[in-house]
Amino acid sequence: MLNRDSYIHVNAFMVTELGLKGNELLAYAIIYGFSQDGEGEYRGGISYLCEWLGASKPTVINALKSLTEKGYIEKIENTVNKVKFNSYKAVLPL
Repeated sequence: MLNRDSYIHVNAFMVTELGLKGNELLAYAIIYGFSQDGEGEYRGGISYLCEWLGASKPTVINALKSLTEKGYIEKIENTVNKVKFNSYKAVLPL
């Protein structure tokens, strides 16, 4: 559940250079917030992104897939005790 004081930051380059909008923009901004130092990554669940985007699970998955295909985020798959976990890292623009 989102805290009343939670926020995300949308940088101008996300719109002007990457051309993002809507769900892709919000998903990228969230992931970028966790990985902007070049070392971190978003390890949260799909449900957290669904809540922020006000969107369904398939919609969020499609946005993540599109961002990955465009090269704006990297999907990292980890398996722990035969359970697959995904995390995402923003590919920082030059």
